[in-house]
Amino acid sequence: MAKIENLSTLENSSSNVSVTLHENYLKKDGSYYARVSRNTASFKNIISEIAEENKGLDPHLLQYSAILIQKKMLKMLEQGKAVNLLDLATMYIAMKCNVKGKSDVSEKGQFVIKLSPTKIVQDAISSLSVDKVVYVDSAPEITEIKDLSTNQSDGTVTKDKPIAIYGSKLKLGESESGIHFAPLDTAGNYDRDESNWITVAPEKIFRNLPGELNLFVPDSLTEGDSYHIIIRTNYLSKDRSRKETIQTISNSVEVA
Repeated sequence: MAKIENLSTLENSSSNVSVTLHENYLKKDGSYYARVSRNTASFKNIISEIAEENKGLDPHLLQYSAILIQKKMLKMLEQGKAVNLLDLATMYIAMKCNVKGKSDVSEKGQFVIKLSPTKIVQDAISSLSVDKVVYVDSAPEITEIKDLSTNQSDGTVTKDKPIAIYGSKLKLGESESGIHFAPLDTAGNYDRDESNWITVAPEKIFRNLPGELNLFVPDSLTEGDSYHIIIRTNYLSKDRSRKETIQTISNSVEVA
């Protein structure tokens, strides 16, 4: 007899839909490709919701019937048939191989299952809307800050003296790119009010490379105070900019 799931553990499925945008490194043009969040409605979810909406229907009988249909579909696939999935899609057998001639095709093949959705499936998702968009970008990284006037990397920088910031993906682009000093409070938290940040003037930046930035520490910083250095950049390549600005935040540095 087919196994019956414990219906007391059934849960309702989620209805949230979000989109994650990943940078397209193949095109290298600042574009993104999208992935829709996969909130899977399990077999138990479906049985639970049907039983909830149809109080007179025996959920155990419904589940048993579904298992019988499942077994019959698998049997038809074993016979090499394409299978209609309740008029939602056609599940069919395809071959995963790249051959030059029939002699290269194995007798056992490299079979995979593919799906061809029907129109009613496309219609079902036509009213969906996106409730959240998340950008996934590889942010810049700071690995070292060196005071070039003392040749030390001890977390101290000197006013109006040059420093080197080492790391990766640091190169500044145009428009929204920049280097900022954000003051810290006594608890070590940086001020979120950007109007209180001190921005390094573009002419004070004399090396701008992906792995290294050289600049003069602003003279307007307060000696003895600590800051986070915040780097924002939209640089992507020589001729292209990112559509979204990315940033990194340094460990605290104390001004001497």
